[in-house]
Amino acid sequence: MELQSFDLLWLSDPIERCPRDDTPLNIHDAPLDVEGPHAERYVTEMARCPSCGRWHGLLPVLYEIMDDFGWDASDISGFAVDDEAVTAGVDLQGATIPWATFGEQTQAMREASSQPPPSEEEFRALDQVPATWEVRQASATWIEDESGAVDLGYVAVVHGPAVARSTDIRAGNPFDARQLSELIRRAGATPHPPAEAGRPRQVRVGDDSLAEALRSRLAPMGVEVQVGETSLADEALAEITAMLLGHSAPPVFQDVDDAAVRAFTESAARFYDDEPWVRTEGDRFLGVQVGDGDWFFANVMGQMEESPGLSLFDDWMTVCRFVHNQPSPFFALAEELGLGDESGFLEEMAAFAHTGPFEAAGALEGLTLSERTDLHPVDARRLDQLSVGPAAWGQYAVPRRFDIDEGLVPPHFSLETYRLVIEALLLALERRRATPVTSIKTTLDISGRSVSLRYPADGTERPYDGPEGYRFFLRGHDDDMESPSRIPDGERIEIEAPATALYKDVAKALTTFDDRIYEASLYEWKTCLWNDRASRRNPSPRIADLAELRDPTDLGIEIGGCDFALVLDEALDTAPEEIRLRWASRE
Repeated sequence: MELQSFDLLWLSDPIERCPRDDTPLNIHDAPLDVEGPHAERYVTEMARCPSCGRWHGLLPVLYEIMDDFGWDASDISGFAVDDEAVTAGVDLQGATIPWATFGEQTQAMREASSQPPPSEEEFRALDQVPATWEVRQASATWIEDESGAVDLGYVAVVHGPAVARSTDIRAGNPFDARQLSELIRRAGATPHPPAEAGRPRQVRVGDDSLAEALRSRLAPMGVEVQVGETSLADEALAEITAMLLGHSAPPVFQDVDDAAVRAFTESAARFYDDEPWVRTEGDRFLGVQVGDGDWFFANVMGQMEESPGLSLFDDWMTVCRFVHNQPSPFFALAEELGLGDESGFLEEMAAFAHTGPFEAAGALEGLTLSERTDLHPVDARRLDQLSVGPAAWGQYAVPRRFDIDEGLVPPHFSLETYRLVIEALLLALERRRATPVTSIKTTLDISGRSVSLRYPADGTERPYDGPEGYRFFLRGHDDDMESPSRIPDGERIEIEAPATALYKDVAKALTTFDDRIYEASLYEWKTCLWNDRASRRNPSPRIADLAELRDPTDLGIEIGGCDFALVLDEALDTAPEEIRLRWASRE
């Protein structure tokens, strides 16, 4: 990266270290003043070098600001960060230019794009350079016309050895050879900055038929056409798509073969046609094992007015964390009264509040219905090519995964796994007459794969090979003034339990052991793993699950609103026949 003495450097991608002196950057929110046709202030995330003091911002964020007001780069005359005016530059693939130059080149490029493309004679008159340009196009956005109709938008890129030289977007249909030829001519005569005008020796595309169509158009201008990899153009397309779609879900059908996509969509359509949520209960879970793989868990949605679908959980602890971390009624009431953003008491209370289900689970994944315009454009085009229509109610069945830290991410479970779960579930329900179905315990052959189902699942379906039992100690915190009211000072409760015992059985034993213990909700820091006030059919971890937590010393039990520590002592070689509790002195 070229080093210049700009106070502010705009970058296409985030960086962690200063390109000037390699110092780790400090990232924080800062007030950014943008001087355009009128002044605007934004508070946005910026990075600053503690050594040289230079600020670093992201161009995609600045583009969003410009889009808010219909500005382009030439409309902006200057910037200020943290109330101080700064000189600004733009890094373009390693070449750093002043902001004013960037604005001038952007304006020139925009004016050129409104004019007819250079003629073949004008393009042929350009100096030829010994370079190969890559040409690539893909469906990459949704475009709404003046009538409100929405159609797939296609983006085409002409990429040189270092930078994207030209891009264009059109709605309805892919670019044909004539349109791509015009874009190539624009890339030569009026390229994106910092590229310079010129004519390539060669153009590379990834499709034989497109190459053949382009040869007849480019050969008279002295440009060869070859077929091969277009990795630079592919990367540029991915960046453009990410910018156009913002935080939209990534494509899920892109790298799956046609037969697998068709099989999945057919099974998904059957799922919505058979309506399994009518015959299952929303607060019960399905244990699933494919072949000899690990058990995972599923839940059929649609019984409680939520959108019908099928959620999949990576493991049993994720199920427990999700179910038992419902928002506090106190905070729900505060939101309803419009006090959710109030500072002071509510803010202080929020610091002690337990997390919600999404935060506790870490990620949620499931089959859901999406409008066509909610599909990733790549997925929409793929389904169109395969003549796959909506699964139900004019909507498409698509797996989605939401990660609490990263947002919408690719699903962990494959389309084939979703298909196997759906087919096994529907077949198992078909063989049972009762509604609702109260029990499933079967192994089925689905397309040559064995699929085992257990319903309702309680987490004990998983094989266990470990210590026979564990010893725990329940004690009050030293700084908890309420602890002596339930656990006398200097004492603790010793618990011995089989490793495969469910914690809810330990909770039940605790409440019968001493009448001062009437609730025993289990927490891992702020994450509720089991709530004694909930129905006992709700999911509960095994004792062995607690021992496998990253730091079991962070376990706590809530009794009457007071927090007590549940401390893992040691594994037992011989499991007790039943849960044992006794008073013991604190060491």
